Amino acid sequence: MSRMARDAREDREDRMDREGGSSGARTFVAGLLIGALVGAGIALLVAPSSGEETRRMISRRARRLAADARDRYDEARHELRQARERRRREHDDASAG
Repeated sequence: MSRMARDAREDREDRMDREGGSSGARTFVAGLLIGALVGAGIALLVAPSSGEETRRMISRRARRLAADARDRYDEARHELRQARERRRREHDDASAG
């Protein structure tokens, strides 16, 4: 890979990091949130509990899902950064050797 192509790829990766990750991650999180909202709506329609109890349960579950999604996103982003750094070190080692 030419130096120019490598620099362009690294620029894209840096830009994705600054923008909060790839659009695929944003799409996943959006899908997760939409799914949670649809599930909450269905639960309200079929729940035998009172409305107040159901709303509290849905609220807790939604917060938990959002926290899980943030954790998974952060973990994936961290792993991608580590992989990129590993590739850079391998490339630097190969170039030096």
